[in-house]
Amino acid sequence: MSKEEYIHQEQTLEKEQMNPTISCNALARITTPQTIKIEGHIKKKKVIVLIDLRSTHNFIHCKIAKELNCFLYPKPECQVMVASGGTINFSVKCHNIKLSMGEYVLNSPMLSILMAGADVVIGVQWLQSLGTIAFNFQELFMNFSSEGKEVELRGIVGKSRKIINSNIMKNLLKKE
Repeated sequence: MSKEEYIHQEQTLEKEQMNPTISCNALARITTPQTIKIEGHIKKKKVIVLIDLRSTHNFIHCKIAKELNCFLYPKPECQVMVASGGTINFSVKCHNIKLSMGEYVLNSPMLSILMAGADVVIGVQWLQSLGTIAFNFQELFMNFSSEGKEVELRGIVGKSRKIINSNIMKNLLKKE
């Protein structure tokens, strides 16, 4: 193993050991100025992908992972911090999820948890790997370069924002 590969592997392990955090947006179907929802595909199944600047890692809904027969690796039970201060337990990680978003394909590990807001949440774990990114949250698109090509991902234009009360949020946090 070369020195660069070793350093990259160590950095990857450090990132994975960092406490994963997911935003309330990802759990409760809330769209905010820090998110863009796009259409993606995993194994030819259409999935809703939430690109979320407030989530640290990449997540896949546990039901989608099972439905698509993704290879699930058991982990010692860990907790995902919710940006509001709560936690969600998880004990499964999926390796090498191949997520197509337009012409762009992301191969990434994802933590498998129960969510209500999207099928997949892409967080800072992926965004950091892209280098310079241009977001336009008003028109719901993002641009970046990948392998020398310009990539544009267009968001899904949806309904107006949904506000939920604290009781609904507590119920969402209690579910596992």
